[in-house]
Amino acid sequence: MEKMVLVLERIAPELLYIVKLRYSILREILHHQPVGRRQIAKRIGCSERSVRGEVENLREKGALVISPSGISLTEYGRELIEEADEIICYLEKLNTLAAQLQEEFSLEQVIIVPGDSSRDIYAKKDIGRAAARCLKESLYDGCRVAVTGGTTLAEVAHSMSGVVTARDVLVVPARGGLGGEVEEQANVVAARIAKAIGAEYRLLHLPDNLEESLLESLKKDARIKEVVELVKSCNILVHGIGVALEMAARRGLSPEGLQVLEERGAVGEVLRYYFNREGQIVYSQPGIGIEFEDMGGLKKVIAVAGGSNKAEAIAAVLRNHRRGVLVTDEGAARKILQKG
Repeated sequence: MEKMVLVLERIAPELLYIVKLRYSILREILHHQPVGRRQIAKRIGCSERSVRGEVENLREKGALVISPSGISLTEYGRELIEEADEIICYLEKLNTLAAQLQEEFSLEQVIIVPGDSSRDIYAKKDIGRAAARCLKESLYDGCRVAVTGGTTLAEVAHSMSGVVTARDVLVVPARGGLGGEVEEQANVVAARIAKAIGAEYRLLHLPDNLEESLLESLKKDARIKEVVELVKSCNILVHGIGVALEMAARRGLSPEGLQVLEERGAVGEVLRYYFNREGQIVYSQPGIGIEFEDMGGLKKVIAVAGGSNKAEAIAAVLRNHRRGVLVTDEGAARKILQKG
C-alpha cells in the first residue's frame, strides 16, 4: 500500500487529491447525515460547486442518497468509508506515526485516525469506528469480552454493527459503574456492543467507588460473585485511558487522596490504577472487576484513547503495559512522540 501511494504521488497526485476530497465528504455525511451540500462545503473548506460534483459522482456510484432533508450514506457508502480508512492512513502518513509508536512501546499494533479528539468531537467518533472494527476482527468462537466505560468506549459501542462469524461470544463490563451519563457506563457499553453483534451479555450492577469493607461484603453475594467470575475469565479487554486527577474526581476520591496523587505525580488511569510519567503504579482504588495485574494473562488487550490532552496519560499507561493494541488519534500520537 505504501509503495502504491508513493508511485501515485509521482504519477497522478490529482488522483490522491480526489480520494482525500471524496473521503472528507463521506466522513462529513457519516457524522452529520442528513446534511446539505453547503454545510459540507463549509466544514471541509471547499467550494460548494466542487462538493456538488463529487456528491453527484458518489450518488451515481450508489454511495449516497439525496432527499429533501439532505444527503445520507447508503450501506455501500458506509462500507466504502470503512475501506477507505486504511488508504487515508497512508495518504496522511499516519502509518509512519503508528510504526514509531509501535516500536517505542513494543505494542502488537497501533491504529491512528486523523485529527485531534480534544478539539474535534468527530475524531473521537472515528476512534470509536476504528476500535469497533479492531474488536470485531479479534472475536472468535467462545470468547469473552470485557469493556470499560467512558465517552470513547461509548463511541465504540455506537459504531459496532454488522454480522460477526464468531459464535457464543459473551460481553461483560470490566468493572462497576461510575457517575455521569448513562450511555457512558460500562454496563451500557457492554450491553450495546453485545446487542449490535448478536452476542450474550451479563451486567455488574454495582458502583465502582464503594468503600473497601462494603466491597468485600458484596463480593460474597452469589449473583455478584457469578458475574465477577465471568469478568475475571475474559479473554479480550477493551479499555479507555483517563487523565489521573479527572478520573479520581469522578470516582469521588477524597481531597487527601487527590493530594497524594499530585504528590506522587500521577498522570494516567486505567481500571482504578494510577500511573506516573514513568509508568509506575503510584495509587489504586478498591473495586470489583478486572485488576491491572490480570491484563498480562489476556489474549488481547485493546486500549482506546485519543486527544493531545491525553497524550501524557496514554504514554504513562503504555510504559507499564507494553503489549496489545492502541487505537488513538493523530493529535495524541504526535504529542506522545514529541515528548519521547
